[in-house]
Amino acid sequence: MPRLRRLRTLLRSTPPGTATIAKRRVQAALLVLLVLLAAVLAVGVWSAASLYRSGENRYIGVVIPLQASVRQVVLGMVQEESGVRGYMITGDRKSLAPYFDGRRKTKANLGRMAKLTRDRPSLAARLVVLGREITSLQGYYDRLITFVADGRVGRQRARAEALANDREFARFTSTARQIQSGIGVFVEQTRAGQRATFRRSVGTLGVAGFFALAIAATLLVGIPERLRRLYGAEEEARLNAEQGANAARALAHVSEAVVLVDAGGRVRSWNPAAERLFRVPVGRALARPAAEAVPGYERLLDAGNELVTAEIEGEDRWLAVSVSRFEDGHVLAVRDVTEAHALERARSDFIATASHELRTPLTAVYGAAQTLLQREDLDEARRRDLLRVVGLEAAQLARIVDQMLLTARLTGGGALPQSARPCDLRALCETVLGSAEARRHEGVTLALAAPPDLQPLVCDEGLLRQVLGNLVENAVKYSPGGGRVELRLLDGRDAVRIEVRDEGLGIAPSEQERIFEKFYRLDADMSRGVGGSGLGLYITREIVDAMGGTISVESTPGEGSTFTVVLPRS
Repeated sequence: MPRLRRLRTLLRSTPPGTATIAKRRVQAALLVLLVLLAAVLAVGVWSAASLYRSGENRYIGVVIPLQASVRQVVLGMVQEESGVRGYMITGDRKSLAPYFDGRRKTKANLGRMAKLTRDRPSLAARLVVLGREITSLQGYYDRLITFVADGRVGRQRARAEALANDREFARFTSTARQIQSGIGVFVEQTRAGQRATFRRSVGTLGVAGFFALAIAATLLVGIPERLRRLYGAEEEARLNAEQGANAARALAHVSEAVVLVDAGGRVRSWNPAAERLFRVPVGRALARPAAEAVPGYERLLDAGNELVTAEIEGEDRWLAVSVSRFEDGHVLAVRDVTEAHALERARSDFIATASHELRTPLTAVYGAAQTLLQREDLDEARRRDLLRVVGLEAAQLARIVDQMLLTARLTGGGALPQSARPCDLRALCETVLGSAEARRHEGVTLALAAPPDLQPLVCDEGLLRQVLGNLVENAVKYSPGGGRVELRLLDGRDAVRIEVRDEGLGIAPSEQERIFEKFYRLDADMSRGVGGSGLGLYITREIVDAMGGTISVESTPGEGSTFTVVLPRS
């Protein structure tokens, strides 16, 4: 019922008179079609009649000249015979003038007949026979002329042969009559075929025209109403398409991946956010089973409102899922919360790490302070030792707080203030190693390797001291089994190379890039007794970048690590 009400509403929203106008336009077009079909039928009949008349004219142009040529050939042969007979009577060569004139006419008429019978084999064959008979008669006439020219005896012989060879002329006459009758038969056959062709053409045009008119009449009656219905349906489809397009535009701007899955488990809608999240183009996702298009599809359906992990192109992502089910399928809304989850986890790790890092020096300070307050019998040496512990641990607390503050500034996009002045690198390195000496554990030895003529470097000495202090402290910290920690300086024309080498735990290749991230620690669970805030190397990298330098690491697990800082002299 709601669908019927929506349909009625859509039909009522159609502009009044639009369907009627379309119907009238179609009716006018079909009327024009009827007129054109009638015109085609009339033109076809007229064309058939014209064809018939043109055929008649053609036959008149061929048959009549052919018949006239046959008569002229017969007359020419009669003229040849008359000329020969006159020469036989008179013996005068002038009497042969009709003979030569008839022979010339006969030759011309035979040539004309050959052209007219070129595409008519039966008449051409008879013409060949007629030509042989004419040649025979002309040869006979030539003999008579020769006999008459020999004198009286020859004239007598010519008269005798003229009486004996009348049969030759009779055969020629018979062949000429056969050609005439053949021409007549050909004319009748051609006319009969022409009449049959005309009747077939008119009949075909009549049937075709009748069916065409019937079809046009049917269209004229039925099509307008159907067009009106189709127009209404098209208008409804257009409105539905507009609604679908508006929904698609809205989905295109939704940040969540929205996937519509039908009752058969196939994808029916796939918005741009789904393309970006699942790395699958819409053309490859639509109409495919959802289990193939969506990584971890079954676990996403069962997740409810909980976070779930899914592997997307080899990378683990944390996803927040919402599922809406209905009669014909369900809608899956997925949001990538990997960064938020990583941030939350980093915050938790940072709080745990900071708590541990701060608790250790605070405990030492608190213990030393309590001892000084409660024990009045302490000697001066013991009192100085306790005060030294308080000073060292307070300095450690200050260093941890400074790291946190500097990290907050770097994370917020703040610039590092720098005061560039010439710096004695050897003296700086000796100071850094001296500070590390107080915090090193047993088994670790510190060494400095530097050229004697090392030129000063223009830089911010405080920032560089922090860089070297972090690297040396890390080298000492990650050498729990002891070993040599060496700070090496290499001078160059354009840059200074600083290396910090240790023989400690080493770094796995998969972690050599991550150690420069905030809050990342190799021994996060302190299973090997190595603590730290996870901020030292992050701060070190940011400072080196701000100074225009580079930092890199080479390491082999179990054999130690080498951190290399390259700073430009410019």
